[in-house]
Amino acid sequence: MSQQQEISALKKFVRATNFLATSQIYLKKNVLHKRALAHTDIKPRLLGHWGTCPGINFVYANVNRLIVKNNRSFVYLVGPGHGFPAVQANLFMEGSLSHYYPDVIPYNEEGITDICQKFSAAYGYPSHANPEAPGQILEGGELGYSLSVAWGAVLDNPDLIAACLVGDGESETGPLAASWYANRLVDPATNGAVLPIVHINGYKISGPTRMGRMSHEELDLEFRGLGYHPIIVDDELEEDVYVQMANAMDKSYEMITDIQKRARSGEDVVKPRWPVILMRTAKGWTGTAEYNGKKLEGNCESHQVIVNKCATDKGHLDALNTWLASYKFDELYSINDKGELIFDKEIQTLLPPKDLCCGRQHLSYGGEVVRALANPDLSKLAYGAETPRGTRGLSMYKMGEWMRDAMKLNRDQRNLRIFSPDETYSNQLQAVFEETDRAWTWPIEEWDEDMARDGRVIELLSENLLFGMMHGYTVTGRHAMFPTYESFSQVVSSMADQYCKYVYASQGVHFRKPVPSCNVVLSSLLERQDHNGYSHQNPSFLGAMLEKHPKIISAYLPADGNSTLVYTERAYADRDKLNIIVAGKKDLPQWLSLDEARQQAKDGVMVWDFASDDNPDVVLVGCGDYVTQEAMAALVLIREILPRVRIRFVSVTELTSSGLGSLDFQSKPWLMDEVFTADKGVVFNYHGYPNTIKKLVFDYKGSERFRIKGYEEEGSTTTPFDMGVRNGTSRYHLVIDMAYKLFQQGVIDETQHVAITTDMLQRLVDHRNYIKANGVDPISLENWVWTR
Repeated sequence: MSQQQEISALKKFVRATNFLATSQIYLKKNVLHKRALAHTDIKPRLLGHWGTCPGINFVYANVNRLIVKNNRSFVYLVGPGHGFPAVQANLFMEGSLSHYYPDVIPYNEEGITDICQKFSAAYGYPSHANPEAPGQILEGGELGYSLSVAWGAVLDNPDLIAACLVGDGESETGPLAASWYANRLVDPATNGAVLPIVHINGYKISGPTRMGRMSHEELDLEFRGLGYHPIIVDDELEEDVYVQMANAMDKSYEMITDIQKRARSGEDVVKPRWPVILMRTAKGWTGTAEYNGKKLEGNCESHQVIVNKCATDKGHLDALNTWLASYKFDELYSINDKGELIFDKEIQTLLPPKDLCCGRQHLSYGGEVVRALANPDLSKLAYGAETPRGTRGLSMYKMGEWMRDAMKLNRDQRNLRIFSPDETYSNQLQAVFEETDRAWTWPIEEWDEDMARDGRVIELLSENLLFGMMHGYTVTGRHAMFPTYESFSQVVSSMADQYCKYVYASQGVHFRKPVPSCNVVLSSLLERQDHNGYSHQNPSFLGAMLEKHPKIISAYLPADGNSTLVYTERAYADRDKLNIIVAGKKDLPQWLSLDEARQQAKDGVMVWDFASDDNPDVVLVGCGDYVTQEAMAALVLIREILPRVRIRFVSVTELTSSGLGSLDFQSKPWLMDEVFTADKGVVFNYHGYPNTIKKLVFDYKGSERFRIKGYEEEGSTTTPFDMGVRNGTSRYHLVIDMAYKLFQQGVIDETQHVAITTDMLQRLVDHRNYIKANGVDPISLENWVWTR
C-alpha cells in the first residue's frame, strides 16, 4: 500500500472515530445521524471531555497502522483517560466491544446506540478509561500515571510496545514528570519498549499548558536533555499532519527495533535514546471552531462539552448538526443483510488481526498470562525451633533472603521484581543482591556496586514512578514488591487508591481474571526514626489504606522474622489485592517458631499461650513488632510487681477494614469474646494511629473495655525508647494502663494502683533525665531480654 493510500485510510478512520466519539457525548437517538437532529435526540445531561478525543483517535489510528504494517504486539495507554468516548469508539470499530459484549454491543447500529445512550449515564459506561473497557490497564480518572504504568508493562515482555499518549496538562504532574527517568532503568535486550506520544493541544480546563507555549527548539532541548530522541509533529507546519505523524511513527518504530536488535545481538547499548513524539494538534480539533463569537477549537473552551444546550437551544442544535455532518459518516459504512456494519475498505486496512487489536491484548486481562511464582522453602530460611524465644533477629533481612531465593527459583520465568525508591540497602533487603543487581542502562563506573543492565531491582528515588511501574508489571501478570520508608509511602497514597479502584472494578468484569497482588512493604518504621526525627514519623498510609474494601486491602503486621516470612509468602500467593507488610529493620526479639507463625497467619490473631495465664484478669495486645516488644516487656514488669495477677497476651498480625484478622465480630461477637474475654479490660498497643483500631472495634459491644495505645503525633530527634514514651506506647505506660484496668475490676485496691502508677511515672522521669544527660537509652533498656 502506498503512503497516499495509507493517509487516505487514516483520515477516513479518524473521521469515523471522531463521529462516534461526538455521538456518545450528545446523542441518545438517531446515533448514525441519518436525519437532521431534533431536540429529542439529545441526552438530557451532557457529560464528557471532547477536547482530547480527536488526539486520542488520531494516535489510535496510527498505532493500528503500525500493528498492521509490522505484525507487532502493542498496548495503548491513554493518559488523558477522560477522553473515553474516543477509546470506546475505537474499541467498537476494531470489534473488541462486540467480541466481549456480543449481546449488549453488537457490531451494528444497535451497538452504537448502546454506547451512545450509556456513555456517562447512570449504570452505564464511565466517563474515563476503566476496566470494563477491553484492553485497558489503567484507570483513567487521575492524571499522571500513564507513562510509569507503560514502563512497568513492558518489563520482561520483550515483544511488547506500549504506545502511551501523554496529555500536555498531564505532563505537568509530579508522577508524570518523574516517569521520563525510567529510560535509565529498562534494558532493551530483555524488555519491551515504550513509545511516548505527548499530545500538545495547548490547554487545560481553563488555561494554557506549559508545553503549549514552548517553541520547537525548547521542546527539543528539554527532551534531548531527558535522554530521548524527540520527533515533532505539528499541524501548523506546511506538510500534512497525517503525513508527518505516519512518518514519525515509522521512524520511532525503526529506532525501537534498531535499539533492541543491537542490544539483543550482544552490544552494550548505553544510554539508549528512545524516541518520543511531540504531537501538536488543536484542542477540540475538527469540532465546532467557534460559536457566538467565542473561539472553541484550539482553546480551553473545547475542554469538555461545547454547544452544550442542544436539547433546548436551536442555535446549539444547528451547530451540532453541522459538526456531525462534516464527518460524512454515511460515506464510511454500509450495512449487510445481517444488519452488521461494514466499514469502508480503506478503513478495514487499518483494522488489525483480531488477536493483535489493542482491545484484545491478552496481557491486559490477567488470568492465563500470570506467570506462577515458585516459592522458597521457608524451613531453610526461618529461625529454627531451637532458637530460644526472645533471641534477637532481623525481620527485613529475612524478607531479603526470601526475595533472593525467589529470584533464583524464578530466574528463567522472569516474573519477579523489586521496585525500591533508593532504599534496598537501607531497608535491610541487601541479601537480594546475592542473586541480582539494580537495573541501570546508563554508564556504570567500576566502583559502582550491584549495578547491571538487566538487574531485577528497579531503584530510583521516585515513589511515584516506581509504584506506577509496579502497577503496570502486576496487572500484566507478574509479581512485585514496593519497599519504602513508612513515612514517605503517603506520597503514593492516591496512586494506591487508583490501583485498588482498578482491581475492585475488574472483579465484576467477565473477561478479566485475577492478577498478582501489589505488595507494599513499609519499613524504617516510626518507632526507629528517632535519628531522622519528626518528619520521618508517619504511619498515615497504613490508616488510609485500611479505609478500603477488605477484599482488596490486607495489612500484615508480623511480630517477628518468622511471621514476616510467612506473610511474605502469603502476600505473593494473593490475587487482586494490595497488601501492606509492616516490618522493622532493626534487631528485635523472635517470638514464634515457623509452625506457630503459620498457625497465627491462618486467623491473623492468636493468644500466645507461652506468655499467657488461664482465666486472665486483664488482656494485653500487641499489633506491630516494636510495640509487641514493649507489650511483652510490660508483661514481664507487671508480673514482677503483681505476681498473682493473671494476664492473657494476644498478638494481632492482620488488619482489614472489617476487623482484626478473620474475627467477624460484627456478626459473631462471641469470636471477640473468645479471644479478648467477655468482661476483662484490654490494653491494645498498636503501631499506627489509635483511631485506626478504634474504628475497627467501635461496633463491638465490648469496645468500651479497650484502651487503645498508638502513635499520638508526638516525636522528634530523640532516643528509640523515648519515641514510645512520647506516644504512650512504652512498657511503663502499658503497666499504668493495666493497673488502672485491674483497679477498675477490683483485682487490686487503690493503694496498689497509686503505688504502681507512681512507680512507673518516676521511671519515666528518671529515663528522661538519663537520656538528657547521656544522649542514649540505658543499657538495660537497649539489651532487654524476655524471660517467662
